Amino acid sequence: MADSIVNKVRDEETSLILEQAFLSLKSGDMRGFDTIYNLTKKRIYVTIYVIFRDQMIAEDLMQETYLALLEKIDKIHHSVKILPFLTEMAKNLSFNHLKKMKREEEFHRTLEDSSYHLDLPADGGILLKQIEEILNDKEYMVFTLKVLGDYSFKEISKMKNIPVGTLTWLYQEARKKLEKKLGGQYA
Repeated sequence: MADSIVNKVRDEETSLILEQAFLSLKSGDMRGFDTIYNLTKKRIYVTIYVIFRDQMIAEDLMQETYLALLEKIDKIHHSVKILPFLTEMAKNLSFNHLKKMKREEEFHRTLEDSSYHLDLPADGGILLKQIEEILNDKEYMVFTLKVLGDYSFKEISKMKNIPVGTLTWLYQEARKKLEKKLGGQYA
């Protein structure tokens, strides 16, 4: 019973310290960040580590979480409870990273599958090299992200800050060039 009371008091003290540190950080005092980091780093690390079970990824995403906090500090309302906010941010970054990893896996599988179906050697790099030689840099970027990366034009637009109409045009131009140079089966 006494332990639970001590823990509750400690949690309340920590919450107050975090609240003060957050307000301090919002006003531009980086010592507030140091306090927030030192009081939350274990929880944020564990939150991410549980998802990936990989120390390197957990450390990278933990760093991204704190960088995102600093980048968005002016937009975060002063009444936010910083520990739950950071925990949620860490989860979101982790899930976004998982999606990215799955896309990359799918990209590599697509390369392998397309090489097989196109009667090319299993090395998908040969096909990519041919495509890269035929297309200009922008067409290559759009084509590979759209076809092999399975991104939508809207997602590519957000990533690369290029209007959707321009991306659609670049993609169509790339398809025409590939069809002309490699034949219909490749485009």
